[in-house]
Amino acid sequence: MNILVTPDPTHYPGIIDDNAKSRLESLGTIFYRGDLNEETTEDEYNAAIKQSRAEIVVTGWHGPRLTLKIYEDNPRLKYMCHVCGAVRKFVELEAIEAGLIVSNWGSVIAKSVAEGALMMILAGLRRVTYFQMEMHVRKGWLGHRQNIGLLRQKVGLFGLGAVARELVKLLILFDCEISAYDPFFPGSLFEEMGVMRVSSLEELFVSNPIISVHAANTPENYHIIDAELLAKIPDGGLLVNTARGAIIDENALIAELKSGRIDAALDVFEVEPLDHDSEFRGLENCLLIPHMAGPSFDRRVDIGYVAIENIENYINGREIKNVITPEKYVMIT
Repeated sequence: MNILVTPDPTHYPGIIDDNAKSRLESLGTIFYRGDLNEETTEDEYNAAIKQSRAEIVVTGWHGPRLTLKIYEDNPRLKYMCHVCGAVRKFVELEAIEAGLIVSNWGSVIAKSVAEGALMMILAGLRRVTYFQMEMHVRKGWLGHRQNIGLLRQKVGLFGLGAVARELVKLLILFDCEISAYDPFFPGSLFEEMGVMRVSSLEELFVSNPIISVHAANTPENYHIIDAELLAKIPDGGLLVNTARGAIIDENALIAELKSGRIDAALDVFEVEPLDHDSEFRGLENCLLIPHMAGPSFDRRVDIGYVAIENIENYINGREIKNVITPEKYVMIT
């Protein structure tokens, strides 16, 4: 079995530990090609796969894009094991439709991202950005803003996927009243989790001073959180986004934040890295972190183990976890 591994170790510290590497190298002949990255052309990637005679390619952040042409030019190639989550940037839908098996990290990072979302909710409510500026920049002390706690708060979740479901488990510990909007899950799931189901985004935003975004980045959700919806968040409310930046109309959010009416805590942005001149920067009511809500560094090893397990499953004819179907493809960035 020939396996082409494209992730550059400098971009993936902590993911493939010694144990995972040993397991990987026991599965066949491994071709490490960390030089293949987002700048790699289709012809260069095609040539690398041909040269390795790979049946499996392991891909991840900063990697090249696997096109239908590459797949059709390499009849030995059967499986793309994507170490990370988002796949659209790294493989064409047509290649999957033509028979290429593609998997990603699935829900293994859900607990870690939920932990990050909880941190952002707490930090946003406690006005950490403001008090950090007060202490570090202005050399002050209390300033004029007051902090808020999470205990017995009303929290609205836009989306009830794997991350949101893990977050619910954490919010329950704070005696929160939790509601959610997600038309893709049955009412029985809401009941099972003790979450109130609302019928619209408008109802979610009007009813909850804390909104946490966990929706998929589909064309239908592009800028779905617009100025009209943001205006429905109660005064003094908090908007948290650990999903995808394009779900929010960032210009509308900047305007709302500049008014001082609400706060935000953002992990993701429509264009990343965030531009140096972004108007989000410097806003005292906006917590910013650089797309690192999860998985935290110490939990990256979980990603590597899922990938190795899937490769073992493929080789041994067992079921591969987290397979990306054409239907799932459009839901995952």
